[in-house]
Amino acid sequence: MFLKKDCSLGLKKGFISTITIVLLMVSLGACSNKEVENLKNSIKDPVEIVPKGLEGEVLDNVKAHLNTLPQISLAKAPVFSREIEEKVKLSLRAFGYYHPKINMTFPKDGDENRQLLVDIDPGKPLFIRNCNIEIIGEGAYYQSFKNIIQESGLSSYSMLSHGKYEDLKNALRERALALGFFDAELIISRILVFGEQNAADIEVLYDTGKRYQFGSITYVDDESENLSAMESVKKLQNFYPGTPFSSKKIADYSQSLSNTQYFRAVDVRAMVEKRENYKVPVEIALQRQKRNLARVGIGYSTDEDIRFMLGLDKPLLNHYGHSLSFFTRLSSVKQEAQAIYKIPRKNPNLDYYYVRLAQIHTDFNDTLSDVSHASFHYVANMTGKWRRDYSLRLEYEDYKQGLEEGTSTNLMPGLLLTRQSSTGGFDPHEGYKFTIDSTLATSAISDYDFARFNASFKAITSPTPNTRFFYRLNQGWILGKDSKKVPPSLRFFVGGDQSVRGFSYMSHSVIDRGYLKGGRYLSSATMEYQFPIGIANSRMAVFLDAGTSCDDYKDAKLIYGPGIGYRYMSKYGTARVDFAVGIDNEENDRSFKLHFSFGPEF
Repeated sequence: MFLKKDCSLGLKKGFISTITIVLLMVSLGACSNKEVENLKNSIKDPVEIVPKGLEGEVLDNVKAHLNTLPQISLAKAPVFSREIEEKVKLSLRAFGYYHPKINMTFPKDGDENRQLLVDIDPGKPLFIRNCNIEIIGEGAYYQSFKNIIQESGLSSYSMLSHGKYEDLKNALRERALALGFFDAELIISRILVFGEQNAADIEVLYDTGKRYQFGSITYVDDESENLSAMESVKKLQNFYPGTPFSSKKIADYSQSLSNTQYFRAVDVRAMVEKRENYKVPVEIALQRQKRNLARVGIGYSTDEDIRFMLGLDKPLLNHYGHSLSFFTRLSSVKQEAQAIYKIPRKNPNLDYYYVRLAQIHTDFNDTLSDVSHASFHYVANMTGKWRRDYSLRLEYEDYKQGLEEGTSTNLMPGLLLTRQSSTGGFDPHEGYKFTIDSTLATSAISDYDFARFNASFKAITSPTPNTRFFYRLNQGWILGKDSKKVPPSLRFFVGGDQSVRGFSYMSHSVIDRGYLKGGRYLSSATMEYQFPIGIANSRMAVFLDAGTSCDDYKDAKLIYGPGIGYRYMSKYGTARVDFAVGIDNEENDRSFKLHFSFGPEF
């Protein structure tokens, strides 16, 4: 009787407590965000929980769990000891530590810092005694699933990590979906912990089932169907009905269509919800780009001052994917107009021909030049890691370089090799760009006999997430019996924000009777270190540039450009402001230059 009575009383009390908690939660929910924040900040003497005895990822995970606790007042700190201990134990288990020793030192009245010290000895982590991860179904024959298991870091006699275990399961699911194993499922997924033996067994059995294939390909409207019949678009398609499904092929095809610039909108969608008989239908929607696209821009750099740009593009001229682009750029230093006609071969993005016509007027320092240019190019980038641009150029130049005047007509075969890799975006963590530009001419069909080469290398590396090292190397040389007679547009100069900062644009080279002549050789280098300054999207930079342009390295005169700079990383590109000191030791000269530029690193 008494037991029953006590139980009913306990139930009543529990019921009343539950109602009280629910009403409290409702009332808190009805409060505004500001009121809740005021409630949290109402504690006048909150303690700071400081874990000790850990480091690295384990420490970060413990802090993350402790940060989920509410603010604790100094007087009530001992009451929360159990919650703190549970949070620490839970966070340590993710890394296989199941037997930690935890001691707490509570702050006393009068302590200014009010730190609650949590000394943690994680103990020995559990090791994996038996690790049995098995793939069954059609996916058992795919190396990609085996690679996931090998790279997971889970194996017998290794330390237990719940994070790696969860990462493994997620990676298997993602790979299965990417390859079209839409019926895949985890049959067994468990960790068996043997606390007394400080060991654990892992068992994972993943059944991929059967891989689906691409089904019917449907164009959602008449415009899409007409555009899909274009020869250049046909060549881009990389999957067909009956071939194994791959989400990467879907993404690659969509990206390739977008890169052609033929379309205003591209939507290539696998209709997974409509799959049947192990077939996945695909729907494609294409919207043709406008027939005429205008581009207008204005910019500024210390090399060319204010620049105006005007462009007109006709991205899709005919059924074969030909395109036409007009472009003009005007500045106080250079005025340029050009037209490019592009003809796809196998792939409009990676394998095509183009014809370029250009007229360039240059007037700066001691150079006055008018160049009429016509060239035919073939770009091959479908195989190998190098983009190859083969060209045959015809150039007529009427020039005055210092006291030297002349004209020249040269027919020049050329090859431009480019290799580039980066983490992407306007602010890459890692990346490089390597370019080799070679041009030849022979007196049999040209005015001069020479070979011109220019190699450049840029690289970025990041010692930490918010710091950058930037390197730039440039080496050019002109060989042949007429190497000193080539027109000014082919000679080498140094100076400017893309060369040696602290000096004006292309302001240094070989001197002839007091005027810039331009050199046969070019060597320049840049080393720059960027570091955070506590302002969002901003970094400071310290750098050193050096370079020379000469006809003979025995007479080479090095100039230097040390300085400091500011970088602002916007979503449109990186804005750079540099203050550099130009040092010319031979002339015993010092100059100061403020440089502005905007754009991506590569």
